[in-house]
Amino acid sequence: MKYVIIGGGVAGTTAAEELRKRDASAEVTLVSEEHHPLYSRVLLPHYLKGKISRERVFLKKESWYGEQNIEWLTGITCVHLDPRNKCVGFSDGRELPYDKLLIATGGEVRAIDHDLRGVSYLRTLDDADHLVQLLSEASTSVRAGIFGGGFIACEHLNIFSHFQIPTTLFHRGQHFWTRSLEPEAGALIEKHLTDSGVELHPNTRVTELRGEKELTGIVTTTGEHSINLLGVGIGIEPDFSWMREARVETRAGVKANAFLETNVPDVYVAGDIAEFFDPIVERQIQTGNWMNAMSQGRTVAKTMSGERTEFRLVSSYATNALGLEIIFVGDAERAAAEQIHHVGSVEQGGITQIFERKGRVVGGVMIGRNQDRKAITDGIAQKADFVTVRQRIA
Repeated sequence: MKYVIIGGGVAGTTAAEELRKRDASAEVTLVSEEHHPLYSRVLLPHYLKGKISRERVFLKKESWYGEQNIEWLTGITCVHLDPRNKCVGFSDGRELPYDKLLIATGGEVRAIDHDLRGVSYLRTLDDADHLVQLLSEASTSVRAGIFGGGFIACEHLNIFSHFQIPTTLFHRGQHFWTRSLEPEAGALIEKHLTDSGVELHPNTRVTELRGEKELTGIVTTTGEHSINLLGVGIGIEPDFSWMREARVETRAGVKANAFLETNVPDVYVAGDIAEFFDPIVERQIQTGNWMNAMSQGRTVAKTMSGERTEFRLVSSYATNALGLEIIFVGDAERAAAEQIHHVGSVEQGGITQIFERKGRVVGGVMIGRNQDRKAITDGIAQKADFVTVRQRIA
């Protein structure tokens, strides 16, 4: 059996590891665009703040791949898929045959149009290395900006605050996470950031960078600002071109059923790029977090090796914005909910949103109310109604 996995992150590497455990004689090839062995994206902010060494972000050593008899190809991307002849072509010109193919490519950061020294992203270890260098060179008069209103913006906020760098934040929506948060929840985050000294500019886009080689300022839709260091976190953008040519069905992600099988036979998907049918919340969803990617990698390997297994997980992700804890659980998309219930308030310093569809709880967002996490997670798993879940919340 020949397994080819495209994507060397946690989903792809976990799948490769599980396939090797389940089939000692199989050929397993793992293809990675990066040159690094598996590392933890979750630990990158700790490395940036100097709390851990660079070496500690790695979860595998380079020697691990050979020890597991996993062929590890680095620095290349997939450019062609031929499902009829069951082979894939790569950017270095080589082609590989497969019996089972896993797409676990994640996505590239969505970049702004121009680039100057001083602009940073935060998705890969190379991005983190670049930001470490920028921070080490920063003068005492540096002014930071952040363009984004989600998880990466929070990481940049925490990093710049750690180094006591004054920060201005620009985001395109009225508030953070407009696809999930109601205005009151957004106002709670805004109040916390403003009280923490962050200058906020909602409904704003960065349109131009100032400077010849190094960033000296930015132009936005609401004005011009003196900025020397700009963190960008405006989402990711998968490359679907070679998949669509092979007639793999895509929407926001690669569409899959509850077994992480695509519409093309023997082609599977896992990780951030997977838009899969979730049997717990009963609709197609796409969830980009570490727990979800690792669990999908392990589950899809079972199906690929013959033990067809549904992916079932009440996924959750926690972050914080300058000390304000924010937790997403399950299906927290406003447009897909029939009702959104609230517990708490801005005045109380904490708000929980509970998403209900077809008479049952399907998701939740907790801002400053960590204590509600278990009740909502259990309620989603048990397909409980809102009244039942509300009774479990203090």
